[in-house]
Amino acid sequence: MAKLRAIRLYYFFTGTSGFLIPFLSLFYVERGLTGTQIGWLGTIGSLTALVVAPMWGRWSDRIPHPRGLLQFSLVGLAICYLFLSQQHTFWGIASLIILQALIISGAEPISNTLALGAVEGEEKAGFGSIRMWGSLGWALSSVLSGWLIERIGLIVAFVANAGGAVLNALILSLIPMKEKKVQPHPSGSRTRDLIRYFRSDRAMVGLAVALSILWVTRMGMFQFETIYMKQLGAGEGLIGISSMLGALPELAGMLWADRLVRLRGSHAVLKWGILLFSVTALGVALFPSIPTLIAMRVLSGIAFSFYWIALVVFINERAPLGQTATTMALYLVTLRETVSMAGAPLSGLAFDTLGAYWLYPIGVAGTLLSWVILRFSVTGKRSQVDNREL
Repeated sequence: MAKLRAIRLYYFFTGTSGFLIPFLSLFYVERGLTGTQIGWLGTIGSLTALVVAPMWGRWSDRIPHPRGLLQFSLVGLAICYLFLSQQHTFWGIASLIILQALIISGAEPISNTLALGAVEGEEKAGFGSIRMWGSLGWALSSVLSGWLIERIGLIVAFVANAGGAVLNALILSLIPMKEKKVQPHPSGSRTRDLIRYFRSDRAMVGLAVALSILWVTRMGMFQFETIYMKQLGAGEGLIGISSMLGALPELAGMLWADRLVRLRGSHAVLKWGILLFSVTALGVALFPSIPTLIAMRVLSGIAFSFYWIALVVFINERAPLGQTATTMALYLVTLRETVSMAGAPLSGLAFDTLGAYWLYPIGVAGTLLSWVILRFSVTGKRSQVDNREL
């Protein structure tokens, strides 16, 4: 129980990224960047992350104590954000984005693996009972950040986010760690062997295709929604409140997702989450206004809970023995960032040429297509694939 409490505290402070992430696009606009340039920043970061993320995952899988890797990443991230706040040119910002991607790309898969290990064997606690604390941290930090930015400026978001990262590195020291059993792999067991392994799994191929379409068509909504709200007349305070309202439903949603995953299977809950994403995009497409955007953010909190908890569990169920962090890195970082390389500049171009509104109809079409692909590539009540060695 002490380990569970410590990991929940760790996830709570990962949520302090809510101080900055909802407002980062406003920082870029303040520095004079266009939508296309903002998109290219995403591509630059993605290109870096897709290369290094599997390396981080493999390092984590092959060492007894991956905590040190996480602590290094978090302190490095804090330094990067402080330097980023002082940049005024596209290339200055881009250089920090590259460095940040090099340092932090492995943090999410390693964190997910630690959390899944903490709830292993627990009957009443699932991954959602840990991840929900990140949502609480995001809800509180985003609304506080909006209030502070209106009074002090965007610099406060960078400082608070950096402080949260350093604090989290210290919190990791409080988590009791057992020396994990490192699964030996033959010398030929590299990332390409893992990819070859998943090519024979119809469900994992379908998942990769469905996620690629989902991410590329929803990317513009994620990148430019804050700017869209600003165009419609919202201030930083209201933007912060909307981020909080989007995160609060995740507190119940992730516990609900835990229960549904146990009852119906991770693949079913994942499909429900994606279907709910289409509803949120459709709501804004039909009724484009600030009240609709806020209401759909609330619904998105439930959608994200279903989608994220089910996705992490689904990948964990199908990862080869001893390769969980590497598999997480491949799907949640490398694949996502590969998609971002094309999706980010295309989203920026769509924003510049069509306007923010048309990002939502694009999101509706892509989300529904993603659901159809997943619907026909994964069948059966539950995902029953035994952990096998490569």
